[in-house]
Amino acid sequence: MLAAIARAQWLSLRNLRGASVPGLAVTALTSLVWYGLWAFLAAAVFEVMAEPRFRRWVEMGLPRGLAVMTIYWQFAPILVASLGASLDLRKLVVYPIPERSLFWSEVALRLTTAGEMLLLLTGIVAGLLANPEGGGWRAAPRILLAAGMFTGGNLLLAAGVRNLIERLLSRRGIREIAILTLVLAATLPQLALAWGVPAERLKAWFAEMPLVFWPWAAAARLLLSGTEWTPWLALGCWVAAAYGFGRWQFRRSLRYDFSAAQATGSAPPGARPSRFEWWFRLPGLLPDPVGALVEKEARTLARNPRFRLVFIMGFTFGLLVWLPFLVGENRSAAIVANFLTVVSVYALTLLGQVSYWNAFGFDRSAVLVYYAVPAPLSRALLAKNIAMALYLALEILLVTAACVLLGMPVSAGKALEAVAVTATLALYLFAAGNLSSVYVPRAMHPERVGQGGGGGRMQGLLLLIYPVAGIPVALAYLARYAFETNTAFYAVLGVVAAAGAGVYWVAMDSAARAAEERREQIVQELARSDGPVASH
Repeated sequence: MLAAIARAQWLSLRNLRGASVPGLAVTALTSLVWYGLWAFLAAAVFEVMAEPRFRRWVEMGLPRGLAVMTIYWQFAPILVASLGASLDLRKLVVYPIPERSLFWSEVALRLTTAGEMLLLLTGIVAGLLANPEGGGWRAAPRILLAAGMFTGGNLLLAAGVRNLIERLLSRRGIREIAILTLVLAATLPQLALAWGVPAERLKAWFAEMPLVFWPWAAAARLLLSGTEWTPWLALGCWVAAAYGFGRWQFRRSLRYDFSAAQATGSAPPGARPSRFEWWFRLPGLLPDPVGALVEKEARTLARNPRFRLVFIMGFTFGLLVWLPFLVGENRSAAIVANFLTVVSVYALTLLGQVSYWNAFGFDRSAVLVYYAVPAPLSRALLAKNIAMALYLALEILLVTAACVLLGMPVSAGKALEAVAVTATLALYLFAAGNLSSVYVPRAMHPERVGQGGGGGRMQGLLLLIYPVAGIPVALAYLARYAFETNTAFYAVLGVVAAAGAGVYWVAMDSAARAAEERREQIVQELARSDGPVASH
């Protein structure tokens, strides 16, 4: 069953997308670097697990490590705004496929979000097999069975969690709140440590061996000894509960009408205009057609659930993720001095996945309109960049207000610096984004709040673009450090901004010409539909 679905997915990608050697090369290189780092970490874990003299450390650290792996397995996809690959049930439910087969195919696809954890678990198992004090290869059946139960339980639980989250994200009005709550909850442990919660309590919660009823503690005991029956019973109960939860949530999703949940009703006659109407009318000050296109883009983004979620995360999660560096032992003087700038730049990069890196992604097949109207395509790109700049200014304003409400020292000088640095960096990122929008376009769906904004090729390019784009801004900070004056900082930043404007217009011209030359490829890519396996 899974082989048939995989074959159908491959054929849909090959027929609708085509093969791109440079794109495949970038994707392969990015995956090689990413999983190479995790393989190196797995090798380090193997060395520790295989060394008899580290036995005491392993006994105390293994339960905690398995707990972290479980949390990562379930919640890491949410933190990166991508729930991984899953079955598109709307395309498969019409076929006479047993529900059980669909469920196990969905469970198998959970491996797409846990490749890193499988590498670490492989390092743990291989290390224990090489450790004579743990039983060595004679204990292979016990170790492999315990590792298999731990892996199976996480896969089953992940399938249930993913289906539950997908239904929550399909409901209008609560989808942004639901995923934002999950993302903010993921920051609670580091915030607790930063604000002085005793670390010993957390260590005892995760690491003490007597807590055998937790699945990570039970799995740790079985991997290390397995002489007692209670860990087997505890882990077996957890796996059974995960299976029941996963089947329950999958069955509910199978019968759930996602289209009805995502439908929007029309406004009643005589309804009062929105209180934010002035914001949408603001681009009317610009000459047409740019002004009209900016207003259209501003309204479209405001109604886009994926954009709203990332925008809200900028001044909420963006603050919390850097807050631990302001207090406690992890206090960083550099981040304290430039906190507002750091969060503003973080919000700029966060917004990129649903805006300037893939400017036509939400237009999909409607991108044909830009080729049909008499205005040059460069006007559409310019309008999208201006709309993004307006939302970025609002983001910085909300970040500043949040810092003031939290009692952080925010001066007018630091606010001006945050605006200047973010705007300068935005020139370079928008320039690169306009090029990526025509060379690496990808269709995006507004209702899929948990879907990442870029494919593998774009993620690989970002590893190169962000450091290069940050070099000019870094020169301004280097001038401040060398001359110990803000005058040098703003002088260099002004030169860098002027150069960024030049880079922006050159990139705009190149992107417009490439968009005309690659018209068929762009339209085909943005109009294509997903196969039976959707990426969220």
